[in-house]
Amino acid sequence: MDETIHSQCDARKSKESILMVDDNATNLQVLSQTLSGRGYRLLVAKNGESALAVTAKTLPDLILLDIMMPGIDGFEVCRRLKADPAHHDIPVIFLSALGQTEDKVKGLKLGAVDYITKPFQPEEVIARVDTHLTLRCLQQQLEVANAELRDLNENLEQKVQERTRQLEEEHARLVRTQNAIIFGMAKLTESRDDDTGKHLERIEKYVEILARELGKTDDSIDAHWIEQVKATSALHDIGKVGIPDAVLQKPGRLTPDERKVIELHPEIGGDTLNAVREKLGTSDSDLRATEYLRRAMEITYGHHEKWDGSGYPYGTQGDGIALAARLVAVADVYDALVSKRVYKSGMTHEQAGDIIREGAGQHFDPRVVAAFNATEDKFREVSIVYSDVAE
Repeated sequence: MDETIHSQCDARKSKESILMVDDNATNLQVLSQTLSGRGYRLLVAKNGESALAVTAKTLPDLILLDIMMPGIDGFEVCRRLKADPAHHDIPVIFLSALGQTEDKVKGLKLGAVDYITKPFQPEEVIARVDTHLTLRCLQQQLEVANAELRDLNENLEQKVQERTRQLEEEHARLVRTQNAIIFGMAKLTESRDDDTGKHLERIEKYVEILARELGKTDDSIDAHWIEQVKATSALHDIGKVGIPDAVLQKPGRLTPDERKVIELHPEIGGDTLNAVREKLGTSDSDLRATEYLRRAMEITYGHHEKWDGSGYPYGTQGDGIALAARLVAVADVYDALVSKRVYKSGMTHEQAGDIIREGAGQHFDPRVVAAFNATEDKFREVSIVYSDVAE
């Protein structure tokens, strides 16, 4: 880009205009002779007022400005030019018999780009004029290039934002599809048990309520984690697909042997999900699905474990039980207590809540029970809104 800009300024075809300002006709004639034949369009002003008028009308590319003139002197002309945004960038070279250092300093402070002392050498005037016109051209070309670059950046940013929005929409669709598949798998398993009704919908709501409450004081629980747990909680009983109908659909109480059979479902479900995870692999492209499967396995294996280690299938206790599974444990037991089944009546919310509280530190994680206590009105509302029609 730099080489292109320099080339454009070195090969200027439409030559610039130069305004010569001097009250002395001889000086103007000498300047004209010095600069003529070089392709410049030469303009003339014989005093300060005329210089301002010509500048306002023609916007010259450079001004050669005398200082000592009747009326408005060169210093005042320069000050007015630099105060006007329309003329501020026009380079001004003072051309004056005033050769004192303080005069030069004053002129440069007013905004002039250079100062030539009379009598001048023609070669010096030509060299300085050409230098400053080249600098002005370079500055103008750079401003154009910067403007184009800003446009490109704005367009690029707009395209990035648009692509980001598209990716976010694609991601949202993927998540919705993934969650729908997960829920569909769980519903397919649950369809073998006619008593469960809207059990999965309620479990999702209960788990989300508990997770959001815990997230108020636990920074490790973020929106992504909550979404994962909410979606995968529906798979907690997927292992029941491996339980015989005679046991799963038995209307009465289970025998000890039948109880042992039903207690196999967390391990059956967890092993099934683990087989899917191993088949899927752990590549970066499958990372999200792997995360979901890992969370689902935690829930499936652990939702019947108990805080004191007396649960099944492994007798895991305390923080050894995944937090996601501890949330589902409370949600699952509460829903079982308040739901009506063919072999039992549903408890009241108060009765179920008392049992949950009594289980703190034994069956349930005390911290999760505390979250239940803080949100039990929401539990009651979910149990009513998502109640089974048969109830």
